[in-house]
Amino acid sequence: MVRVALALLACCALALAVVLCACGPSASNVPILREAGDHCPVGGCVDGGFETDDSSVPITWDPLEDWDGGDGGPLTGIFAVEATVTARAGIEVTSKQLYRLRIFQDGTSVHQKTTLCLLTLPSVPNVVTLDIPAALQELIEATSSETTGNYLSNPAILEAAYIPPPFLDVLGAADLTNPATDPLPTMDSGIATDDDNDGHPGVTLIAQTVTCTSAEQLYVALRVSGELAGTVQTLDVITGLAQIHLDESVVGYSDPCLAVASTITITVEPNSPYRAQRVGAAQDINGDGNVSCPEIIDQASSIFPDWASSN
Repeated sequence: MVRVALALLACCALALAVVLCACGPSASNVPILREAGDHCPVGGCVDGGFETDDSSVPITWDPLEDWDGGDGGPLTGIFAVEATVTARAGIEVTSKQLYRLRIFQDGTSVHQKTTLCLLTLPSVPNVVTLDIPAALQELIEATSSETTGNYLSNPAILEAAYIPPPFLDVLGAADLTNPATDPLPTMDSGIATDDDNDGHPGVTLIAQTVTCTSAEQLYVALRVSGELAGTVQTLDVITGLAQIHLDESVVGYSDPCLAVASTITITVEPNSPYRAQRVGAAQDINGDGNVSCPEIIDQASSIFPDWASSN
């Protein structure tokens, strides 16, 4: 269920480690396959990450998926998902993310679409702060996972096991012949694809660190795979754990101030918890019959009581 965003959270942990301990040449020697373009979202481009009370996130007309009919089972609907991932890169780094999960349920069969809405990046006060540029945020929201299968253990729904298929995501290395096993590009070999279309190899994170006098860019390629397991607690709540596996590489940076030492191993802790909470008319700010990512972002602290205290 939680697909692209768990991948990018691992990327954030990677970025934190590399900001503190990285090496190699600048991005000038790394080939890219796409040119920069105008990819600002509606309302214009912004710097850094979103916040839950960010009034610049537009609430636009966004109709429901056309595959969702009116005759689905009781689990059918829209869920906001809060996920927490902890990684270790010398220190423990924990971050939360928001997703929009659209479910159409019929017996044990589930057709679902999952979209990352908001990724809040880990930071270490007075050491490093990481942000996602607008181009990468647009890529995240545009990269949905849509699948169908018998993901519920029984048609009674309540207390049924919810087990969608394993996931695989690769960002910044789209041209791999076998995305699951081929080596990721590095500063010295391979081709990093400009998946966020910002004119730089891989996907870009913004880093403000004690080693640099101003904000700089970190370019990375990332592969994350994993499995999910959950339980339908009520018709409005699904909770569970994710097991995430990480493979990553740094493909460049904008300034040598990000190159300090050598590589470091990132370990994603097992059993990352998530909670899916049904949303509906009360969260449909513009009354279009849908609860979109901007609406979930706007109301995250009321949907998840622990959200504001942790962000």
